[in-house]
Amino acid sequence: MMSYTKLASDIIKNVGGEQNISSLVHCATRLRFKLKDRKKANKDVLQDMNGILSVVESGGQFQVVIGNHVNDVHKEIMNQVNLGDTSDSSNESSEKVGILSKVFEVVSGSFSPLLGALAGAGMLKALLTVLTIFGWMSAESGTYFVLSAAGNAVFYFLPIFLGITVAIKLGANPYIGGTIGAALLEPNLTSLATAEGTQSFLGIPLVLMNYSSTVFPVFIAVLIYSMLERFLKKVIYKDVQMFLVPMISLMVIVPLTVLAFGPFGVYVGNAIGDSVLFLGEKSGILTGAVMGAGWTFLTIFGLHWGLVPIMIGNFANGGDPLGPMLAAAPFAQIGVALAIFFKAKDKQLKALAGSTVMPGALAGVTEPIIYGFTDGSLYDRHFHSVCSCFRLNISLRI
Repeated sequence: MMSYTKLASDIIKNVGGEQNISSLVHCATRLRFKLKDRKKANKDVLQDMNGILSVVESGGQFQVVIGNHVNDVHKEIMNQVNLGDTSDSSNESSEKVGILSKVFEVVSGSFSPLLGALAGAGMLKALLTVLTIFGWMSAESGTYFVLSAAGNAVFYFLPIFLGITVAIKLGANPYIGGTIGAALLEPNLTSLATAEGTQSFLGIPLVLMNYSSTVFPVFIAVLIYSMLERFLKKVIYKDVQMFLVPMISLMVIVPLTVLAFGPFGVYVGNAIGDSVLFLGEKSGILTGAVMGAGWTFLTIFGLHWGLVPIMIGNFANGGDPLGPMLAAAPFAQIGVALAIFFKAKDKQLKALAGSTVMPGALAGVTEPIIYGFTDGSLYDRHFHSVCSCFRLNISLRI
């Protein structure tokens, strides 16, 4: 197995050293650094290093694109540095970050830890669909129900998982964040939706909804909770904070979520989904062309996570029109990788191209293709041996 010790050490050195790192997380292909001073990072050196596909500065993050081995590199970096308590304000970057960048940072940081579970569960659901279509498994069998539960769980209980990850990203207590998400799925609350008569909280009528698989309500709820928690810790005596802060937070946030944040979040998600459907009905070809063409550029800057909550919310309502529209982009990238694989003379380049096809085809992870081939970063390193591939890639882009 390849050793990532030197690569990790070189990355730490060229992002400005351990003292310059405020926090570090990773997604499917990228190390997402939050640096105290981005001017101390040597972007050009990092981009030329073997083992690094590209470097992107976006969403308030310094993103080092590694590829499919990002988890191994991340582990080695964490073994070499001591970031301490990243929620400590002394670790915060002094760089000013715009509101939009901050939103994308929170969204990407919240979904990144769940990526493996979401991808695995999605593939399992797809496998079950294939098995039942071909008659190899009955949809009424116990085997099907057990495997279906495994595939559905992460999506049904998504508010709980997101409550945890969003709270971590915002520096709040993750278990209280998860509890807020769990409260939306608690049987006593969900049963009110089918009860007779109008339900109320302290005389205020409740707008009851199904919050399973929803995204926006828990994002809004945990955002408000994180601010409330910081306020309570300033005004409540430390010896009683352990139980009083969580108790007050739950007493305030859960009712507010059911009364206001939850319905508002559901309506926002539905409105965005309906808007896309409306555009699709007016001109499906134009809408698909714009969405498909724009997806690669969003991916390059790491901003594609902004559409993930919308897509998941659409699935909860019966179907997502964005996925098929965006599918053109990853399939085009896979075509580029396959063309290079079949045409390249350089064995190393051929192996790299081949290794990027499966993640793209099975999970839609195309960053290794985008940064390794489409943007031409590897062509500089293998110029003389891949000129024919370069011309082919240009023609495919056009």
